[in-house]
Amino acid sequence: MISVPSLLQPLSGSNVAITMLVICGLISCTTSRRVVEKPPTPPPVEKPAEDKVSQYDPKTDEVILVPRDAIKTDTVRWTEDKTPPIVTDEKVIIPNPTVKDHLEITLLMPFNAANAPLFSEQQDLKLNRFIQYYAGMQMAMDEMGFPLSNVKVNTLDVDDPSASISLLTAKPELRNADVIVGPYEKDEIDAIATFGLDNEIMVVSPWLPAFNTDKENPFLIQLFPGLNAHAQAITSYIKEDMPGKKVYVVARDNAVERNRIQIFSRNSNLLIEELIIKDASQDLVNTDLHALLSDDRGTIFILPYFSKTDESFVNAFMRKLHAEKDTREAIVFGLPQWTGFTNLNANYMESLSAHLSISSFIDVASPAYAGFRTGFYSKFHTIPDINAFLGYDLMKWLGDRLTQYGQEGLIGQMDVTGYGLASGFDIRPVYRNDTGTSTEIKAPLYYENRRIRILGYKDQDFILVR
Repeated sequence: MISVPSLLQPLSGSNVAITMLVICGLISCTTSRRVVEKPPTPPPVEKPAEDKVSQYDPKTDEVILVPRDAIKTDTVRWTEDKTPPIVTDEKVIIPNPTVKDHLEITLLMPFNAANAPLFSEQQDLKLNRFIQYYAGMQMAMDEMGFPLSNVKVNTLDVDDPSASISLLTAKPELRNADVIVGPYEKDEIDAIATFGLDNEIMVVSPWLPAFNTDKENPFLIQLFPGLNAHAQAITSYIKEDMPGKKVYVVARDNAVERNRIQIFSRNSNLLIEELIIKDASQDLVNTDLHALLSDDRGTIFILPYFSKTDESFVNAFMRKLHAEKDTREAIVFGLPQWTGFTNLNANYMESLSAHLSISSFIDVASPAYAGFRTGFYSKFHTIPDINAFLGYDLMKWLGDRLTQYGQEGLIGQMDVTGYGLASGFDIRPVYRNDTGTSTEIKAPLYYENRRIRILGYKDQDFILVR
């Protein structure tokens, strides 16, 4: 099983009071808010023996055992894009940014706090995810001294059944906003993005994986990179760090997967060959991979599979490659969703020097990680998971960019070499994949974060290699 620890520890009855303060903090940030009654604390429940794994506890500064089911990786889910847009490599430079005297950030958080079964044995994992995310934001706001002299933050609960999008967009918190973060559901993002376009309000979508839209909207930023961005990151890494190796992109014999080959072949500086697998047998018994490993410099196989339903094929391909490579070097590249696959063989991953592209990763050896973890536990009395780190990074980025450059700073030139605790920001425009020859300057379909890291599998774990 492959796991990238998210450091999530289940909240127990002892954490009820502290976490309720988090919920209260979330709702109290709004100008107009609902009154949420605290649900009764459930009685303790005897739990059967669980499969447990080691995890760090900042309270005792020791490694403790926690249920394996508590270690979750929040993986990205993409839908298939048959006509992928073109992402430019040009940075947006704002020569004279305008910084207003007063800026507002409005967070559209999907809490549904009144209806969720808080802190029970059947705790709503989605709710906990956003509590963690907002708690991470609070850590950043505390560190930066919010409210800042020219930046204010509002929070609205968009899972309130009475909070329809039409009612939300009538609220002053949205109409006066310079930046809107959220919401979560795609239909709601579409509606808020249109509202942002009409009112020149920047909309940041931090949770939903990148999706395509037909409407050109230079006020929409998607923080999860799409497949095109991952393809560019992987091929650029291979060209720069693994020059001279033969490169194949693997696809089964169907139109959808053949289309992915074109996505990875766009890097004109890297020679890529396609490997079409027509073998429908479960173990690929009729596929000869040994014949492809004739290059003494090594051979790379890119497997652009991101659906859970493709996991068995990925594992079968690696098993076959592992068996047939002998002493020759073979390297496999995959996508971030592989961290959520549960049946990939660790020995095959090690033997094939597996690499993944990923947009969020926590370096547990970093002193900044240790400091955040300890501070988070001290404030909220629970261990932060990946969502807390991402929330912290987003709010730090928003605060820094807005105070220095105003709204325009979110798409302007920025430091693309730096990272936060778990993520980084490199915002680039995405344009429609038109084949015409028009030279007319077009607005982007949206802006996309293209800051991606590369992980390598070594000693039964993923490590950061770029």
